[in-house]
Amino acid sequence: MLSFVPQRFLRTVNSLESEEQFLNGGALLALLGMFLPWMSGEWLGGDSITYSGFGFYTSFLGLMVFLLELALLLITLIPLLGGPVIIKKRQREVLRLCLSSAATLLVLSALSVLMKVSFEFTRMELRFGIYVTLVGCIVTLVYSFLRFQEQRRMTGQELFRHPEDEEIPTSQENLFTPPPPPPPPKAPEAEDHRLYP
Repeated sequence: MLSFVPQRFLRTVNSLESEEQFLNGGALLALLGMFLPWMSGEWLGGDSITYSGFGFYTSFLGLMVFLLELALLLITLIPLLGGPVIIKKRQREVLRLCLSSAATLLVLSALSVLMKVSFEFTRMELRFGIYVTLVGCIVTLVYSFLRFQEQRRMTGQELFRHPEDEEIPTSQENLFTPPPPPPPPKAPEAEDHRLYP
């Protein structure tokens, strides 16, 4: 029974729309980047250090980014795993856009702090983990914005739908066939008009 769960889960993930897959992939990439090194080098006194997203001066920012990206991922994963729908469909895209925007701003804030530290201490340098997290956050931001725009477009189309815009059914059983028209009336008899009295 357990061997079928991953296959079913993978089929469900593959059936998601491509924007949804990229959005969740970006969230996973950002979460992975949190555990990679963000800063390393020689600190004062000659100690060699390496910090991930949960350490150094930006530990609180890293923790918040982790929680925001995890929330983004759980919005999709919990219903896929058979759990309840946490956020209603009409509010989901707005929440995703807000979460991804906040995560991207926090990563940019952490990057600015770490750049200032690396400029002040020349033996400290930025590492690839923060760039991986930043790329993941930007991917989630772009695709959550695209999903938000798509939802707004669909809402506008539903609001201004006209009956003539609906598709004509193609199957014969759904077509309405009007009754045949009545036969034309009988022509009247020709009248005899005399030209002279």
